[in-house]
Amino acid sequence: MRLTSTTKGLSEGLQWVGRAVSGRSILPILSNVMLEAKEGALRLLATDLELWIEDRVPAQVAEEGAITIPARIVNEVVGSLPAAEISLQAEDSKALTLVSGHSQYLIQGLPAAEFPHQPQVGKETTFEVPQAAFREVIKSVIFAAARDQTRIILTGAQLAWDSRVLRLAATDMHRLAVNSMTIGGDPVGPPSAGQENYVVSPLIVTVPGRALSEVMRALASEGEEKISITVGENQIVFSLGDLVVTSRLIEGQFPNWERVMPTQTDKRVTAGRDALATAIKRAAIVAHTDETNRVMLRTNNGILTILAETGDVGRAHEEVEIQLEGEELEIGFDARYLLDVMEVIATPAVLMEFGGSISAGLIRPTGEGVYRYVVMPMQAP
Repeated sequence: MRLTSTTKGLSEGLQWVGRAVSGRSILPILSNVMLEAKEGALRLLATDLELWIEDRVPAQVAEEGAITIPARIVNEVVGSLPAAEISLQAEDSKALTLVSGHSQYLIQGLPAAEFPHQPQVGKETTFEVPQAAFREVIKSVIFAAARDQTRIILTGAQLAWDSRVLRLAATDMHRLAVNSMTIGGDPVGPPSAGQENYVVSPLIVTVPGRALSEVMRALASEGEEKISITVGENQIVFSLGDLVVTSRLIEGQFPNWERVMPTQTDKRVTAGRDALATAIKRAAIVAHTDETNRVMLRTNNGILTILAETGDVGRAHEEVEIQLEGEELEIGFDARYLLDVMEVIATPAVLMEFGGSISAGLIRPTGEGVYRYVVMPMQAP
């Protein structure tokens, strides 16, 4: 293998695929990244057997070939080199020579033949959606997925597609986030009363949260560029030009989240998003010192009082002006769950709907749209 590329292009490619490298595998080959010189480009590939990330770097290929080398070493070496041309050469399948300016490195590797094959997914179910809109849908949902591995199914997000609408839903059983977009990227209109399951989909799969997070990093935040999504029997593929993310799907039954979506709420609180988020954030300084991380919300004559108290630290008291429809209310929540949703709501005001002090709260942006965030309450101390 012999080729010439640039340190900048190679470094960026290595950083992308390096995110799929396994950090805990007992198989040495999974700590490596595969470099394959072929058809006028350098193909980079890394995997932990659950997630595969592939990127192609422009290169002048003098001799085709492939090798795998430790991802951390090559990433650090190339990343530390100045912007310049870089030459890569592998005389056999066990060592790679890198030359850039006055710098020369020999890095020991392993044969590419030992590297796991990338899954091949058929084209039976393939569709495209605008990157910017898909990025916002992922961002508004994925934070609600579980972090621990106790129930693997909860670490993913349910993806549903019906040829017109794409929907994502994520829950850790303490909270739930659901959002949708049309295949054209337009917002979906609001569901009719009591009909939150507005996607009747022939395709419903559970995608690992990690895969969606990596895809979100690569998606454009604006513009008309599209991402191609291909769903197979056991894998899903996200294609963004030269960058391709392939992930195993999570097997199992995703929770029937429609059951917990509140349908009867008679108390509605409208507040400025920034003022509410800032007040909760300050009160959370005190709440964080307690294992429950609880903040209490109490309405009274157009004022929402946010309270937090711990015996070792003290008490927090914040007030925010609100508009209230219905009776006064006192209810407690985990402060982190409230702050998480405030970070993804883009409207100047936020609407919170409640059925009572022990019923799940429904939080969403004001105005039209289908984004819904459901959070379970905490009992008062």
